[in-house]
Amino acid sequence: MTLPFPTVEVVEGRARLLVPDVPRRKGPLPRGDVPFYNPTNAVNRDVSAVLLARWPGGLRDAFDGLAATGAWGIRIALEASVPRVVFNDRSRDACDLVRANLDRNHVDGEVRTADMQDVLRSESFDFVDIDPFGPPTPFLRAAIAGDRPEFGLGVTATDTAPLSGTYPEACVRRYGARPLRCPQGHEIGLRILIGHIARRAAEAGRVIEPVLSFSAEHFLRTHLRVLRGRDPAPIATFTRDPDGGFHPCEPSERGSIGPLWSGPLSDREVLSRLRTTEWSRSQAVRLLDALRSEADLPPFFASTDDLARRLRVSPPRLDRFLDALRAMGYRAARTHFDPRGVKTDAPMGDIERAFSEATN
Repeated sequence: MTLPFPTVEVVEGRARLLVPDVPRRKGPLPRGDVPFYNPTNAVNRDVSAVLLARWPGGLRDAFDGLAATGAWGIRIALEASVPRVVFNDRSRDACDLVRANLDRNHVDGEVRTADMQDVLRSESFDFVDIDPFGPPTPFLRAAIAGDRPEFGLGVTATDTAPLSGTYPEACVRRYGARPLRCPQGHEIGLRILIGHIARRAAEAGRVIEPVLSFSAEHFLRTHLRVLRGRDPAPIATFTRDPDGGFHPCEPSERGSIGPLWSGPLSDREVLSRLRTTEWSRSQAVRLLDALRSEADLPPFFASTDDLARRLRVSPPRLDRFLDALRAMGYRAARTHFDPRGVKTDAPMGDIERAFSEATN
């Protein structure tokens, strides 16, 4: 098959892929005229493949609705052993590239050139993946409307600047929620994303249960179980105090953040069963370890840089700070959101006391 653009081979997980040979740079990549492949998103696919291999109840089929090069759908087939994977992209060039990559990896897959929402209106799947260039919001209603009693949904958002507070007006327009630019901005953004999905699910008579959610590189990612039901979701609004702590508030309160998801971001029991493989990059291994340790801790983390600045001391070693919190009877763990952040169930007053003790 002759493709209308130059390609280069890359190895990602178990897959050997042809991808467009275009210049790369650090940071978010611009949209182009060729099928999109982002190598920095590989950690997303590493972690997601490990999860789908042990998805609760197993998976009979999966839908890669914005397939591009086919990298993710091929890894679903190879590493998660999902029997049927349907690849879809509106670009005929992308679909030709997907077919070439399926042949290279000896994977059977159905390739469709259609609007993703049209496919989802006519067919349902055990797992639906939305990994667009930019916000996932245009695709959510169609993805949630499947007629199966329960299914999985994977959503990636690359518009982290609006979600984490750099462009708050864009976040309000897209997600109907107010972000905040602060050390906890990416956690707030992830919770805004999940809260938005929960509200869309409620409109369809559905509830969601986060299975695994995280922030990495220049994207936010969540994996959810979508079930029939009308139980109220844990949606709340918060304000950030001058001391860096958060407390719930009314949506009308000045400086309110949200609405956002205030429940767990991941299922600790599912995380405990996940095992990385020989194809998992070291970054994915470290990320899963961090997610396990913080899975059942409450929303928002304490920034040690912020604490040091406010208390006018040098930040202590993180291990000493964690030990001080645990010695006071609190749970505490590092957070994947920030290498200098700590998740804990301690109130801010005791966080500051433990921090001061750790500096001595």
